[in-house]
Parts: sequence; structure tokens; C-alpha cells
Amino acid sequence: MQLDVKLNQTPRTSAARESSSVLLQWKDLSVSVASRSFWKRRNKLEEKHYILKDANGALRSGNLMAAMGASGSGKTTMLAAVSMRMTADYVQGQVFVNGLSVGHSEMKRLSGFVPQFEISVNSLTVREQLTFVSKLKGVPLTQMRTVIRELNLEKCEQTRISHLSGGERRKINLAGELLTEPPILFCDEPTTGLDSFSALSVLKSLQKLATVHGKAVICTIHHPASAVFECFSDVILLRQGQVIFQGPTMEASSFFNSIQFPLPVNCNPADHYFKLVCDTKNDAELSLARQARRKLVREFHTRNVRDKCFTLDHHRDDKEPPSLLVNPTMAAFAPWHPRQRTQHSRIRDSNTIVPVTPTNQTAIQDIRGALFLMLCELLYTISYAVFYMFPQELPLLRREVGEQTYRLSAYYAHKALLTVPKAFFESFLFVGIIYGCVKFATGFATYLGMATVCSFASLLAVAYGYLFSCICGSVELSIEYANIIFLLYALLGGLYLNVRAFPVSKFVSFFFFASEGISVYYWRSVGNITCAEPGRNSTTCLPNGQAVLEDAGYRTTLDAIYGNYLLMVVEILLVHFVAYLSLRRFVRRVGFY
Repeated sequence: MQLDVKLNQTPRTSAARESSSVLLQWKDLSVSVASRSFWKRRNKLEEKHYILKDANGALRSGNLMAAMGASGSGKTTMLAAVSMRMTADYVQGQVFVNGLSVGHSEMKRLSGFVPQFEISVNSLTVREQLTFVSKLKGVPLTQMRTVIRELNLEKCEQTRISHLSGGERRKINLAGELLTEPPILFCDEPTTGLDSFSALSVLKSLQKLATVHGKAVICTIHHPASAVFECFSDVILLRQGQVIFQGPTMEASSFFNSIQFPLPVNCNPADHYFKLVCDTKNDAELSLARQARRKLVREFHTRNVRDKCFTLDHHRDDKEPPSLLVNPTMAAFAPWHPRQRTQHSRIRDSNTIVPVTPTNQTAIQDIRGALFLMLCELLYTISYAVFYMFPQELPLLRREVGEQTYRLSAYYAHKALLTVPKAFFESFLFVGIIYGCVKFATGFATYLGMATVCSFASLLAVAYGYLFSCICGSVELSIEYANIIFLLYALLGGLYLNVRAFPVSKFVSFFFFASEGISVYYWRSVGNITCAEPGRNSTTCLPNGQAVLEDAGYRTTLDAIYGNYLLMVVEILLVHFVAYLSLRRFVRRVGFY
């Protein structure tokens, strides 16, 4: 008979939730993997290797169970198999809840699983993360506030998850699973990577969930401290994929004393029990006394499981199955919430960028590179875009000009003037985006100056693009010739070569005009720059922005930039005039047929 899981339309009261006791039992649970040998698969001689073999156990409401064992003993495999989160082909055995067999879908709806890795969006606050999870699971926000209060997360409710401690982050993962009030909770190594204080804080929260709220909690754990071990009510020990012991922690000490394996004075019980499960010898090599001790341990384990399963409060045929706190109406809108969470996270991440400030000598080169890369992307993009303009319109242009429909000069002037607002708009937009994302630590006036000088340089770059397009007459040839010339112009920009060596030729490069302009607008407002500490290798110290400009070979005054504006206007008109003459010669030579 399968377990019928009911979904409540309205939230249950706290008393009703805590009175829903459950008994979780697993019988003869085995997990195996087949041999990967091609020859064996071909001859149908599959050899199985058991990761978990014939595991039996039981857990009931109010229990906090620790699954302990050496690395590779099968702890996580058992947790995944019992919780039915494992979908391997070689999983055998049965899992029961209140004496009724359950399947994958029932177990997933009856239980919560807290993985070892973090499952939160670090840029969100605690409240935002749990709000999105609540919406995804169809849980009312009142339940979210209850979970936050129960896990003592009120003080960090408005704090970003990236700023929380390791223990608090584990509680966030736990809180996400507790929103639906699952009667069964699986935790995979909740204390791994935490210090002793944080680990104890997490275990205290799990202990409260088991003892106060009546949940059945099972955790895998590695080498717990004595204070952490005392939080558990039950312990289950695994060795080489087999469960060799399960029992209450209060009775474990007296039992091991009875089989001549006493707990030493001032010894961590967890360390003592690990000696039993970490023995690397095979059973055939053990002494008769040890084999007899292992047999007694298995018998005690079987008796404990049987006693737990036949507790009258749980083993009743008329016991109603537990149900989850889920609102189907809210859950119906769950597919929309991941997109909302992603957008919220991206907006939040954009505000975490640290402002770029020239605080030391290393930052100088970083800022130089950022500024030069910004203007290169802008100038290359806006100049290469015009290569496609004239070649596409040349057939129609030749015919209409040949038939004297309009003058070629009017056509060219119209095209050239249309690029002016486009160049200013794209320059201010592009520089604004980069300026905002990189967060240069300067004022709005600096942005206006940088965008303006880039706009004039863009107009000059567009003029050169017109020139190559009119001379070559095809997109392919225009790009080939422009690649060579623009590369030379980029070298004259000042990042790769010192422009002092090119006192005249640098003024034909629109990269130089843009680079010198944005550098002056940025560095002229920079005061003190820290030099290298004494004792470190440092050949140059640039104490302020003016020294940075002089080191690159740039002029340092705004008057020089104003002169550059005038030179760019002259060059723009001159290059456009040469481009117009080239286009006219090309149109007249070919004809208009």
C-alpha cells in the first residue's frame, strides 16, 4: 500500500504540526554499481560492487541521529538512499513511513534534504533569499518569519549572505528546507568546514527542531567534538558500506562497557566509537574475541531497531500520514520566481563593484589600460560601422546622380551630418555605461569631459571610415586597408609607445586625441598617489596625476585639449573633403548604367 500524501489548502497550527509524529524505517537497503569492463558487459557477466549493503535502521520523531563512519564508509550514500534522492539503477530495499511503503515522490514531499554545499544566492539578504524560496515552494510569508525566529536569524535578516559566517550560511540552507514543515529532515555533513562554536550552534538548532518541534532528523557527520556529540539522541555507525550499530547515545557507553570496549576517562565518545568502525583489518584476520564482539554489536543494533519500530505511539495502522505545509495556489506561480530572483541578484551584484581609485603605483597602469580599452572599443566600433554604407548604395547612387536627380555634394553632406548626433549619442552612452560599471572615483564633470572628447574623436574616426569606403568601393578592401592604418594610429595613442617620440605624426591619430583628452580629464583631479614602500623594488614613483600625464608624454592643461578640439574639427573637414572627392571620382568613372 502506497502512502497518500495530502496537501493542505491552509496552514496548520503549530500544535497540529508538532503532534504529527512519524516513524521512518529502512530495510535491507543496498546500493551497488556495475563493473565498467567492456568484456564483462559484452558477455553479460556484470560484477556488482556494493557501496551500501543490507542497511537496516529506524528513526522517529524527536530523534536527532548521527550517521558516523570513516571516509568512504557509505554515510552519504545511505542518506541519499533513505531519502530517495538517489536514482541509481542498483538501489534495492524498502523505505517505510509509519509502516507504509513510500516511493520517490512521496518521500521528497515528506522530507527536506540539506546538502553539504551552499544553495543560496550570495548577493541576496537572508530575508530576500528565504522570500524567494517561500514563493517557489508556495509557503506563506508568515511561515518564513516563524522559521527565521526559530533559527535565531533575526539579527542578520537584512544582511547579505556573502557577509555571513559559515554557521549562519548553513542555517540559511536549513531554513529553506524548514519552510514546508517537513516531518523528516536529512542533513549531509552540516558541520563540515565550520569551527567548533559554529558547528555547535548549528547542531543546537537541529536539536531544538527534534526535541521541541518533534521532527525526525538524521545527519552525516565527521569527527564531532564532544559537545557536538552530546546533541545527538541516537548514533548509527557504518563500516565499509554496512551498518554495524544503531542505538541511543545514552545507552551506547554502558553497552560498549558490557562487551569489554569501555569508554576511557576524559575521552570524546565519538573518537572511541570511530575505533570500532575504522579498523582496516578483514573479519577473517580478527581475533575470535573481536568477532564475538562484532556479533554482539549487530545483535544490539537489531534489537534497538526492532524496539524503535514497535513503539506503540508509532506502529498503528490507523495513523494518518503527515502532510506538508504547502499552498497549491501560491505554488502554481513558482516558475516565475526564479527569473525574478535572478534579476534581483544581477541588480544587487552591479552595486558591489569597488570604485577604481589610483591609491598606489600598481593602480596607475590598471586605470591607463581601462581608459585606453574603453576608447579603442568605441572608436573601432563606430568607424567600422560606416564601411557598409557606400558600397551598398553605390549602384543606386550612380544612377540617381548620373540622371541629376540630386547633387552628389548634397548627398554626401547629408550623410556626414547625420553621423554627428549619432557619434555624440553613442559616445556619451558608451562612456556612461563604462564609467558607471567601472566606477571611476571622479565627478560628473570628468565624465562630461571624457564623453565630449570621445565624441569628437569618434567623428574623426567616422571621417576616416568614409574615406576608406569611398576610396576602395567595397567592404572587404576597406577593412583590409583600415586594419593596417588604424593599428598604426592605435600605436600612436600613447599606451604602447611614448608619444614624445612622435611630436608631429601623433596629431593624425584620433586614438591620440581621445587618449590624451580622457587622460587629462581624469588625472588632473588626482592628488596624492602612494609610492612603493621602502625596501621594495621600484624604479619610478609617480606621486600625483600630473606626473602620470608627463610620464606618458601627454600635456597637462585643459588649454592643450581645447587646441586638440580645434585640430580635430580641421581634420574632420579635411578628411571628409578628400573622401567626397574620392567618391565623386569613383561615380564619374564607372557611370550610371
